[in-house]
Amino acid sequence: MDYIEQQALQYPDMADKYNKLGDLFSRKLWHQLTVALLEFVSDPANAEAGGGLVRLCTEFVANFEAKMNQLRFVQILCAVGKTCSDPLVATQLFETALEKRERLGPEASLLLESELGLLVLRAGKVAEAKEVVEKGKVAVEELESAETAVHSAYYRLSSEYYKTVGPPDSFYRSALMFLAYTPLEGIPQAERYTLATDISLAALTGEGVFNFGEVLATPILSMLDGSPNAWLGSMMQAFNMGDIDAFNKLCAENQETMSAQPALVSRATFTKEKIALLCLMNMVFERHSQDRNIPFEEIAARTKLPVDQVEWLVMRAMSLKLVKGVMDEVERLVHVSWVQPRVLEHSQLARLADRLGEWRGRVDEAHVYVEEQTPELFG
Repeated sequence: MDYIEQQALQYPDMADKYNKLGDLFSRKLWHQLTVALLEFVSDPANAEAGGGLVRLCTEFVANFEAKMNQLRFVQILCAVGKTCSDPLVATQLFETALEKRERLGPEASLLLESELGLLVLRAGKVAEAKEVVEKGKVAVEELESAETAVHSAYYRLSSEYYKTVGPPDSFYRSALMFLAYTPLEGIPQAERYTLATDISLAALTGEGVFNFGEVLATPILSMLDGSPNAWLGSMMQAFNMGDIDAFNKLCAENQETMSAQPALVSRATFTKEKIALLCLMNMVFERHSQDRNIPFEEIAARTKLPVDQVEWLVMRAMSLKLVKGVMDEVERLVHVSWVQPRVLEHSQLARLADRLGEWRGRVDEAHVYVEEQTPELFG
């Protein structure tokens, strides 16, 4: 209480807030005090005016931290750590808390380790961060709780780590998981545009990324609207639809801007191959199941490739397990029996709905025909 009284006197404009914390402490209302503390430390105004959030932890919270919900206690520490101008102060705060790992439990420990790993990574200690990421991957998969804060912290660390060391595929997957567990408003405004840019570039250049529907379904790409990188959002749409004409148009219109992106410059040949593969996938998806014998010439016309490269394109798609089927080199046909499942956007869903409607119509016709031909069965 000495600390609370000192702070209330030193910062009169915050006296009511400090007195509320003191009152809850005196009455031993630990749950209410935990909620009030989390609200207090999460308000940037308190950090700027009070100037003593680390002291709040070491001189006040430390006296009853064992009585608190341990996950909420760690969330309080993490919020305080983010206000520290010196990363070493936050590191010391987290390391001290992790000495009581057994009391914290697996969830709170993983959350704290993830935040500590982020500080380590930003300090340039990549090898140490890698150890935290690899260890955390096992731990996060074993969690049974639906608490999203833990998953969000881990996948934020994982995405930043893979952004640093690569490959783009791993960054893309981690960033998607981060977005799945983190509402857009939970991401600092300054970071949203950077994340939208980075995840778009990773999707375009990642060797194993052929499903764009997942990221297009999130609101993060809206951060590109009206920005210098707005073309990236359009490029993502073109890749998702396998639209080579739109791709070529965007490349022509944004040649200078694209040249300023090292990831695209170094992977220029691959991105052209990738849009052709996505074009083939969409071509198959658009056709009825009974109309999957596709002539080489038709594929060449759609993908804007010479006919003699179609066979290579199809073999590449099969090797990547994007499609399954058989090539008839004599008839110059490709019979596709399967195409990789993907998250569909609205126009693709509408096309699928139309196809289901057609299928239902054929089933009804078959039913009527059977009734007419065999009335004794339905009498």
